Amino acid sequence: MNRGSGLLIVALVALLVGACGESSPGAGGEATDTDSPTILSAYLGALDVPVLGVALLSNVSGCDQQPGDDGMPVVLSHPVAADTLDPTDFELRTAAGSTTAPTCATLEPATESDELQTVLLTGPLGSDDDRPVALSIVGEVLAIDGTVLTGLKSEDIDTFEDGAEIVLAKLDPAGEVCLSLGSTHEIQTTWQGGVTGQRGSEPGAAELDGFSVVDTDGVTHSILGFDDLGDGDNYVVVCLPPGVDPSQIDVQPATLFDPTNNPNPTTSAEVVARR
Repeated sequence: MNRGSGLLIVALVALLVGACGESSPGAGGEATDTDSPTILSAYLGALDVPVLGVALLSNVSGCDQQPGDDGMPVVLSHPVAADTLDPTDFELRTAAGSTTAPTCATLEPATESDELQTVLLTGPLGSDDDRPVALSIVGEVLAIDGTVLTGLKSEDIDTFEDGAEIVLAKLDPAGEVCLSLGSTHEIQTTWQGGVTGQRGSEPGAAELDGFSVVDTDGVTHSILGFDDLGDGDNYVVVCLPPGVDPSQIDVQPATLFDPTNNPNPTTSAEVVARR
């Protein structure tokens, strides 16, 4: 069994890929989903599913899976209209030049109304000896706002060995959990794939010191806590101290871990205002 198969049973428990109130403070820019459409990230999170992992992958994707299938969360710049997704809309090219296609394309498990930007592709996408290196959207995929995503391409596919990085950071009014900690605003972070604390634990006090936020004056602040945990997707919300006008969020290496327990590298993202 190759390394990807051996780790998969653990990996599939999480995403192979996890308002009202005061007006938001000015952020470092406008939300990415108002810009030209693009593939922000493609992350090969599971490789060559063993027989014992098929049911777990099926539970995550909601599709029938087969031994040897792979899993790849793809983060897009725009929230995707689920009813326009079909596996034939996506095409991959492997290192050896072969063309492959997923058998499943779904927004599961990141289906909350403020998520919907991560498409999970599963199926025979490649192999440990011939991994996918490029992804294209060849069919008619639409964003919720009607933006056409057909024709988008990426030749930058990351793998679980490198650990997941932050892809997006969006500023929102604080929800119930962050309000209880004294926050007025929170940042929704989107990662390449599912992340937790070490060995599947939920992020908590031990992970707080690994996060910091830089405000628009260049001052660094600690965060107060986390929200949106325990749902197996690639979203983690962090609670801001009151009065902080954020421009960037930074995460130190080995703060969060992907489902194969690979630590994140040093990663950061501009904080943008949600529209």
